[in-house]
Amino acid sequence: MSKLALLTGGSRGIGAATTSLLRERGWQVMTPARQELDFTDQNTIVHLEHNWIKNGIPKFDAVIFCHGEWYSRSPHDRNVVDWYRQYTMRVVWPMEFMEFLLFGDKEFSPGCIVMVSSTRGLIGGVDTGPYAAACAAQIALMQGYAREWPGVRFGVVCPGLTDTDMGKQVIATGGAKPDAIAQPAEAVARAIVGLVESDANGKVLRVVDGAAMEARWVWK
Repeated sequence: MSKLALLTGGSRGIGAATTSLLRERGWQVMTPARQELDFTDQNTIVHLEHNWIKNGIPKFDAVIFCHGEWYSRSPHDRNVVDWYRQYTMRVVWPMEFMEFLLFGDKEFSPGCIVMVSSTRGLIGGVDTGPYAAACAAQIALMQGYAREWPGVRFGVVCPGLTDTDMGKQVIATGGAKPDAIAQPAEAVARAIVGLVESDANGKVLRVVDGAAMEARWVWK
């Protein structure tokens, strides 16, 4: 019997590459369209949850959050709405959605949850404050969950510049070095699927130039 994954942001870029790789490896993958599950619109989340409560919550072996959008704006041009959008889209509503699945019958808890963050969550960046802070919060959230929820594995993948529509926006806004070469989305997909299919819990993978390396925050 094939395993079932829920993947957000599966229509293009890293999400599409991950969906393709999972299916090659025998997974069934549910990729809701944005009008069905939009983490900038709480109503779609509530509607989907109520629909599942009524008709049955799927048993996901893996949940992968691969949605997001690039942000670059001078501190003089941004406002609290920018911070709110990035944080709620990447942290608050995914957290609510995860806890909807986790607080239910343990029989239906996902086996693994992976968030796709960014290397900006590790190093920050010029003009990317709301984006970088939200990405950093994703990392902290998932590492906390890894300690709080026995029986469920959590992980984070932090890609560097990647050959996607978002990657093109990064380059266009000066968010990458002039000589930077974007890595293929398939390299990030391999890291995501590797986490999903491993026994790792609480691991953060940094994927740069096509190579995945474990990232750690060490306080001295």
